[in-house]
Amino acid sequence: MSETSPPAQILNAVRVGQVVAVMSEATFAELEKVLHRPALQRYFTHTTITPTAFLADLRIHADLVIPVSSTAPIRDPRDRVFLDLLTAEPPPHYFVTGDQDFEASHYSGVPVISAAKFVRLLTRR
Repeated sequence: MSETSPPAQILNAVRVGQVVAVMSEATFAELEKVLHRPALQRYFTHTTITPTAFLADLRIHADLVIPVSSTAPIRDPRDRVFLDLLTAEPPPHYFVTGDQDFEASHYSGVPVISAAKFVRLLTRR
């Protein structure tokens, strides 16, 4: 992951308080598991950002919430924790993901967008 990649730009926006990352313990654990997959290690080979550092920064700056179970349909049941997160009060403004299992454009009224699109929205502010 380069320091100018959309995920790095989003993390920087979280660090400086431009945006608030909303997570639960379950979604944080899933992100941690995914970022440590061997297939994703190549994204961290030419950067000073490591999965461990990325996660440590995120944990410091994210708002951890306790979500309510969602009944919205989802293709991959393991992704249920992310849909549950969208039921938090107040709900997040956006659900930023690259996971194609999230087929709908909105869940619980929260728009689903890519990291690149979210960065474009941030730069328009």
